[in-house]
Amino acid sequence: MTGFIDMMAAVAARLLGEPNPHHSSKDEWRYGTHGSLSVKVGGPHKGTWIDHEASEGGGVLDLIARCVGGGKEGATGWLRREFPDFAGRPEVPSVRGRTVATYPYHDETGTLLFEVVRSDPKDFRQRRPDGAGGHTWNLKGVRMVPYHLPELLEAIGQERTVFIVEGEKDVDRLGRLNIPATCNAGGAGKWRDDFAAHFAGADVVIVPDNDDAGRDHAEKVARSLASVAARVRVLALAGLPRKGDVSDWLDAGGTVDELHRLAEEAPTWKPTVATRLPAVWWGDEDKQPPLQWLVKGMLIEGGLSTVYGPPGTSKTFLVLDLALHVAHGREWFGRRVATGGVVYVSGEGGSGMRQRMKAWRKERDGEAGRPFVLVPSSVDLFEGDDGLETLISDVRQHAGMMSAPLRLVVLDTLSRMIGAGDEDKARDINVVVQRAERMQRELGCHVLVVHHSGKDRERGARGSNALLGAVDAAIEISRHETGLCEGKIAKVKDGGDIAPFTYELRQSVLGADEDGDDITSCVVKPSDASPGEAKGLPKLTNPERIAREALIEAIDEQGEEMHGSHAPTSTRGVRVETWREYAYRRGLGDTPDAKKKAFQRARESLKAKGIIGIWEPFAWIIR
Repeated sequence: MTGFIDMMAAVAARLLGEPNPHHSSKDEWRYGTHGSLSVKVGGPHKGTWIDHEASEGGGVLDLIARCVGGGKEGATGWLRREFPDFAGRPEVPSVRGRTVATYPYHDETGTLLFEVVRSDPKDFRQRRPDGAGGHTWNLKGVRMVPYHLPELLEAIGQERTVFIVEGEKDVDRLGRLNIPATCNAGGAGKWRDDFAAHFAGADVVIVPDNDDAGRDHAEKVARSLASVAARVRVLALAGLPRKGDVSDWLDAGGTVDELHRLAEEAPTWKPTVATRLPAVWWGDEDKQPPLQWLVKGMLIEGGLSTVYGPPGTSKTFLVLDLALHVAHGREWFGRRVATGGVVYVSGEGGSGMRQRMKAWRKERDGEAGRPFVLVPSSVDLFEGDDGLETLISDVRQHAGMMSAPLRLVVLDTLSRMIGAGDEDKARDINVVVQRAERMQRELGCHVLVVHHSGKDRERGARGSNALLGAVDAAIEISRHETGLCEGKIAKVKDGGDIAPFTYELRQSVLGADEDGDDITSCVVKPSDASPGEAKGLPKLTNPERIAREALIEAIDEQGEEMHGSHAPTSTRGVRVETWREYAYRRGLGDTPDAKKKAFQRARESLKAKGIIGIWEPFAWIIR
């Protein structure tokens, strides 16, 4: 047999059903809640599959063997039965092993139509009488009917409850217990709508096997019979092993009386709504799952948000800090975080981001192997769908290699993602918003857009306000003269009032360059200070501000009470050389000589302005 690779799509559809639309692409179908089972139906790896959770994979026959059992021989047999003319050749019977059972299918009058032959090792073949005492091993032109059709019609006429199970073995087992039962040839997924005519006025109980294929099969049968049968129920037996059936339930001690009791307790089947958009019916609102949070009370899991502020106000530092807290599963500004994978799309380059990642790893004890990936590239989400589809495909590939489900995709910044679009036009912003929302749906994660605000902070985010109107949450970032940064919650859906949070950027020395100068970056350090604490200070130069912040930090971490100095009673301070080290760490000066001069000038000017006090060898804050 040849042509297995080209059959992967048909085989996957038959065995696994519809793929998860949120994680699948044209060449790759994903199955499972998080798309952990990947099936390649196109592209360079067409005809292969991998289960990322179970760490196993293979080709077409391996996938069939995994789903139906029986190894490669069983897979080949299944392929012959399901696709009798694949690769352009008719079915050629190849019965291996001994025959263990023959299941005859008769019409209403008892005339034999065809047989299903089971052999050991487990395999199934179908044949029809050839009119000369032998058999033809295909069912071309044969009328298909339910198993035990004459007995089924008799039971329905007597108004007895009839059971529909998945295999002939189970039908015969129930029949020996005087329980009317039937099934269709070929197993799950092979039910034919024209069978429904035989069940007019019937009381039907469908008992699925314990796997996805069995449950899908039960839904298909129930939907087929709902308009003709008097009553349809689906009974999922508790305690079954994976792929277990009613025979396994009986073997485990189940009884006829108990089966009838469970059938009577099973509710009447109702069709599920096959709509494409979500809906909540009145009265079912309490049955919906509770709201889930990416950041408790602030960012909704699977939502859309933005962080915005003027250029240079630490937006990217803050969002990177959030992303790495999600990847590490650590609280962020005292709020619980859902642990998960993060893809950070940085449209403004990668070199600076790599330095910031190194600084976070050093200062925050970052752990190797956490599910975080940087994509240092801008993506055009405005002109056509190519950019979006490429990004979604890449994110799926990254997510498939992560140790946790994908939770967050960051787009930094909007100006780098809008291409030829105009930020001032609501129509153009809405195009990007719609594509961000498509990412939400197809990836099943939160999407955060980093955006600039204009020169006038009072007017909020730059350009059209269409983005703010669409997001679930918006955080506005500002930076004060003291260097303290503030995050103000400008909007949050379904959350309570959230007070602003404050932080500062703390410098981290990562090494030295070829000239011996420090290579530095910064990390976010939460602060309890209020921006209002800086009121009443004279205007400070940047070196003066850095030196003052360094002294505050040094006193906070290493301060001691002043004795025998000119400082007021109970004042805490630090030695000047300690203060100098903190100032250098914060980036005061570039070269050793420049650092020394900058610190000396800042020290003298701060003292002259009455902001600090100095009594060698100590320094302290006055205001």
